[in-house]
Amino acid sequence: MANVATNATTASYSGADLNEIFYEPVFRSDDIMRNYRVIPNVKHKMNVYTSAALTKIVRTQEGCNNDEAGTFNVDDKTITAGRCRVALSQCSDEFYGTYIEEMYRSGVDVNNIEGTQLADAIVNRAVSGIASDVVRLAWGGDTATGIAAEYKIFDGWMKLMAAETVIDYETANHAAPIAADAIGIIRKIYDQAPAALQQVPAGDKKFFVTPKVFNAYLANLEGSSADLAIVNQVDGMRKVMFRGVEIVPMYEWDTIIGDTNPALFLDSTVNYTNGICYCAVENLIIGSDVTDPEGSFKVFYDDLEEKMFFRGYFKLGVQYLYSSLVQWGLLIDEA
Repeated sequence: MANVATNATTASYSGADLNEIFYEPVFRSDDIMRNYRVIPNVKHKMNVYTSAALTKIVRTQEGCNNDEAGTFNVDDKTITAGRCRVALSQCSDEFYGTYIEEMYRSGVDVNNIEGTQLADAIVNRAVSGIASDVVRLAWGGDTATGIAAEYKIFDGWMKLMAAETVIDYETANHAAPIAADAIGIIRKIYDQAPAALQQVPAGDKKFFVTPKVFNAYLANLEGSSADLAIVNQVDGMRKVMFRGVEIVPMYEWDTIIGDTNPALFLDSTVNYTNGICYCAVENLIIGSDVTDPEGSFKVFYDDLEEKMFFRGYFKLGVQYLYSSLVQWGLLIDEA
């Protein structure tokens, strides 16, 4: 690439400054902050210590030789925030002959779109794309051999939870769920969830569902009084609920399932396409380092190549804590 040292730089932020410019719209977006737990100070690896709930430990007092009721175990899981990179470029002549050319500068600097509305639009679209990728990687990341480069960043929740229990729900057509399928699988997952998850307050957990399940569930609400009871406007945003638990459509799941066929959606060698993750928000962790001095966000123009360049560097990783705070469900075809 050409030397850009002599060219002006529109933006160059690192460390704490990067927090305001880059991480705020990406890692602090409303959906990410509402749906997941974000730990912003993972330098590289962080051990998250967990301890299983202690039950049936009370015994009668029978003197000094009582049998022990059990042991107090502390387990740990590791969040690894690996380095991520975004590298984009845009040739200015892509917009010649269009109304966008009106945004260009005059004179010999015509190809340099730094500081123009067009440059701002490119940056905004890039940041929006990164935010979408954060969600896609958090769920679908997979470092296994043969996985495409756009997923092989770190292991996401679907890979990390591959050994968790998945409840099957039989339907006539798993690929095209109807209203009865949606309400049926949601009820089944809700009723058969681990006791610890059932005890979490409704506002602190979510149903993450594939878009077709979400749309089919809406059919149960349309034209009924349930619209008023279950579909609410909160802070200007529509929320769709089931027994007080928000239902979140995961549009990136369709992309993940189509690209990688995650193990959670495989049943008896068949690749299914619609499912649910019922989970406590605090159970899903996104780790990053918003004060990383090596993180950066740069937008600059190179005269030699006559291109705008976008470069972003940051850390990202995910983990989940307790098996008792998550339950997966899958729509499968009737036997």
